[in-house]
Amino acid sequence: IDQLKQLLLEDKPRFVRALTITLLTYGTGAAPESLDDTAVDAIVAQASTKDYGFRSLIHAIVASELFRQK
Repeated sequence: IDQLKQLLLEDKPRFVRALTITLLTYGTGAAPESLDDTAVDAIVAQASTKDYGFRSLIHAIVASELFRQK
């Protein structure tokens, strides 16, 4: 498990982007499309300001237009 944790921490933005897509899919019932990449990137960028904390990621997702309009 320690090796998995290290691998995930090596590329936080990539991991958080994948987690964002998964959470958006679960929360909205539909996977984000390629047109939504800019919105997903904005969510990840907002979460990065708080060191990618899970709580800040959830707040960024819920506050996004992408989440609120689907």
